[in-house]
Amino acid sequence: MVYTGTGQLRRATHNQSQQIFSSSSPKPLIINVVIADHQPVYRAGVAKLLASEDDMRIIAQPLSTDHLMNVLDKLRPHVLVISSGFVDEPETLKRITGMAGERQIAILVLTDNHEPSPAFVPWGAQGVFYRSIKGSTLVTGVRQLAQGGRFLQMHAAAELTADLVGERVTSQLSRRELKIISAVVQGYKNSEIASEMGMTVPLIKRMIRGIFDKTGVSGRLELALFVVHHQVLAQAAAAQRLVPDFSNGPRQLKKALRVAASASSSLPKIAGFITPPPRSV
Repeated sequence: MVYTGTGQLRRATHNQSQQIFSSSSPKPLIINVVIADHQPVYRAGVAKLLASEDDMRIIAQPLSTDHLMNVLDKLRPHVLVISSGFVDEPETLKRITGMAGERQIAILVLTDNHEPSPAFVPWGAQGVFYRSIKGSTLVTGVRQLAQGGRFLQMHAAAELTADLVGERVTSQLSRRELKIISAVVQGYKNSEIASEMGMTVPLIKRMIRGIFDKTGVSGRLELALFVVHHQVLAQAAAAQRLVPDFSNGPRQLKKALRVAASASSSLPKIAGFITPPPRSV
């Protein structure tokens, strides 16, 4: 079944699980995108994926709903990519979609594989993808939404059969390697990873080369895209991610904010706006 854009569902032809709706609206020269996702590793991977496109720029990666509302009000992106897990309450989602609608911001919801995608259409989402979506399809969907189109993926099974590759690779990685993957995707430098994990930089470099061999990638960007496409690995890496310790005061907090704000120093189109933790009274 596919969503027709008029509130009705019809059966898809040729076993299609999604339908792109074209629009006559001109595409902006640069598509400004905001990413709000509850899983840091997946969010960083999506940011790198989209920022690698010449016509896309990540302008914010908010970590809270209040910060997201402020970003939408001040920056007014063309597309908001938001995960269903980022919002806890339906009323909060209504506030977000209401503000986005007033500012002509297209919303693309990334939902878990067990959630029914049509459920998000009445809330004002122009696009709904399952988190197992292929990277190329996600890029196409963002472009389509920026032109005023719609994209609704009806069945996760079309994109995710059995992630045998993800399961095999994840089973071959140690907890330390998963933690390093998480740090690399989030934009940590080798020296920072070594400092956080109490290891030497040469050892971190050797372990990263080993990770590249196991995953079949040749660089950090490819690793991020691999993580996005294989949810099993993304979830395993997220469980082992480096969690900043703010007990050491402003210096540690400043470092954490800088790392979180830049998904990769080699991708200047990615910008982040991070809300610091509340001060203790």
